[in-house]
Amino acid sequence: MIKIYHFPNTRGLRAIWTCEELNVPYQVEMIDFSPEYRLSPEFLRISPIGKVPVLQDDSITMAESGAMVHYLIDKYGNGKLRPETDNPKYPTYLEWSWFAEATFTSSASEIIRHKRAFPDDINAEVIDEFKRRATFCLNALMNFLPDKKWLLGERFSGADIMMGIALTTYARHVAEPFPPIIQNYFDRLSDRPAFLRTKQAES
Repeated sequence: MIKIYHFPNTRGLRAIWTCEELNVPYQVEMIDFSPEYRLSPEFLRISPIGKVPVLQDDSITMAESGAMVHYLIDKYGNGKLRPETDNPKYPTYLEWSWFAEATFTSSASEIIRHKRAFPDDINAEVIDEFKRRATFCLNALMNFLPDKKWLLGERFSGADIMMGIALTTYARHVAEPFPPIIQNYFDRLSDRPAFLRTKQAES
């Protein structure tokens, strides 16, 4: 049984959502998110830098949410949620998967880190700069989407899972309304039964 160490509204949603899309059995282990627990020897044995999510699958332990998505799809997908490597859309699948995490989510994450590190001395200029960077990424996505249902066209993939959680992070921490193209895409993502089950799994 796959175990996913998680805390609500964090990137563990990606692994849970992937399991739900693939009908792979899993167990969610909610953790104490306090620094005292996350940096304790007990948890650092599971997550070397004290972060969630962590995925355990038999002898495998992983602590990067995007890698978890690709691992689960490759091991359990049987052709679902990604194109084959010789498919012309495979580079697009990789590109948007990692744009979602390495470029888009990272901008919004800097807002979270700044507020967490300096709760009594939040610098509005710093926050505004990372909001600007995140919105610049949002605009890149908007320019790519107009004629597409999903990032690969008509086929939903792991790239959409990656991007969907990036958008939830933007909505929570940048807190700017989505343009209509993005809102329509986000509505399609959040209406998927697997996504609805994912949100239920952390409640």
